[in-house]
Amino acid sequence: MSVTDTPESATQHDSSSVFASVPAPRSPTKVASFVERVLVELRHEAVAARYVTDLDQAGAKTIWCRVEHTPLDVDAEYVQIRDDPRLGVGVEPCSQATVRERLCQCLDHDRTGRVDVRPLADVSMSDD
Repeated sequence: MSVTDTPESATQHDSSSVFASVPAPRSPTKVASFVERVLVELRHEAVAARYVTDLDQAGAKTIWCRVEHTPLDVDAEYVQIRDDPRLGVGVEPCSQATVRERLCQCLDHDRTGRVDVRPLADVSMSDD
């Protein structure tokens, strides 16, 4: 799904994700709109937003989700989990504003990167 498609049309094409962005020309307005839709899903559903890039040859992946949907005991609304084969897994509590900022940065600066939103139960850091 591109940043201009709707979550409903995405589920017709990819049953494993709620919706996802794909590499495409991105305007700041489309990126911001897409990120806001991701945040709505994160706020109301047990889902995770996963960022994957082809730029990182090591295969690092990052996910964001609401803490209440995880077994983690942290004092924050959201958590960022980064899995880097070289450095291991890092967990960082963060706010909704931080999630918004980081998703926008990922999509603004990495034209080949993609973000998909999947049910948390289906998320594996090793999935492609």
